[in-house]
Amino acid sequence: MYIYLIASDSYKQINDQVIKIIGDSSNVIKYDLRSNSLSDVINEANYFSLTNEMKYIIIKSNDLFKVNNKEEKSDNKDIKLLENYFNMPNNLCTLIFTSLEMPDKRKKIYKEIDSKGKVILIPSLNKKELTYKCMELLNNKGYKIDYETANFIVENSYVNYDIMTNELEKIYTLLQPQKLNIKDLEDIISLSITNNTYNFISAIINRNLKEASDLSQSFEKLKIDPSVVIIMLAKEMQILYMLKDGVTGNEIQNYLHKEDWQMKAYYNNVNLFTINELKKIIIKLNDYDYKLKSGLLDKSIILDLISLDFCE
Repeated sequence: MYIYLIASDSYKQINDQVIKIIGDSSNVIKYDLRSNSLSDVINEANYFSLTNEMKYIIIKSNDLFKVNNKEEKSDNKDIKLLENYFNMPNNLCTLIFTSLEMPDKRKKIYKEIDSKGKVILIPSLNKKELTYKCMELLNNKGYKIDYETANFIVENSYVNYDIMTNELEKIYTLLQPQKLNIKDLEDIISLSITNNTYNFISAIINRNLKEASDLSQSFEKLKIDPSVVIIMLAKEMQILYMLKDGVTGNEIQNYLHKEDWQMKAYYNNVNLFTINELKKIIIKLNDYDYKLKSGLLDKSIILDLISLDFCE
């Protein structure tokens, strides 16, 4: 049975697992269950190619496995379709479900995949684990780095695996394998990420189109991946949404390890938006990120589009 579920809060770790499964195959079809139905996926999976070549279907499916306190309806037609497919699969088709949230293991759909296919759950790395992972990745490329310097990279990547690996790509491009220290990395990591990106986020939050547009022009020169900026902007908006939705500042500070000055900024900004505006912005940012990673939008213009969209 060729059915997988890959769950992680990291796009890159999910993508790494997908590549291990599909190899260099070009016979890949992608679906997003926000705009497609499971019946669309099953219809494609049931189609037999005349070339007898293995077909891979990658399904972005966060909500399908989402934790839900409500009891799953037994008459859900799409779920039934998938269960029927499990009983009579196309052996020349591999289904790969991906989720950016950990699945609810109580759900029937999870149990079906777990029993008849393969589930790959990638837990989040804490700061210490991410620092050692940073050291490992750099060592594999021939660099030498101590814990303090790796921790500097992790902290300036907001303890986020995807942002950290983007920063490492800049190191691979700009520096030959050598012993790294914080001084070597200050201009590459701290300046580009902390200053410019935070200023861009501030401009978006304050709907300052000119400043946001000016800053977006500098990102390509500084080799800042737009997906990093989108992830960080989405996180800031999510915190504002949490405050608007009634989560206390103490809860956010304790859980996300925010400093007092950061919380003060959130309190100052939270009333600039309604809860519905924040919800729409977060959904739009997710869409922009998906379109960027799937090649539907060019990375050279996406931040300008975001600036125009959110600063109108």
